[in-house]
Amino acid sequence: MFRFKTLFGDRLSARLLETQTTQVVIGCAALNRMTHLGMPKSDKGRVSGEAA
Repeated sequence: MFRFKTLFGDRLSARLLETQTTQVVIGCAALNRMTHLGMPKSDKGRVSGEAA
């Protein structure tokens, strides 16, 4: 929740509950995508950067 509020603010701009829900779902999807892009790619049992 801390990271979500830091990136997207601590208030929702939408007024209706349905649109607030949509706003949060889109924000979570964006945060998950950013987190996924920042994850290192590694194989089990192999150190990152080793030649295959």
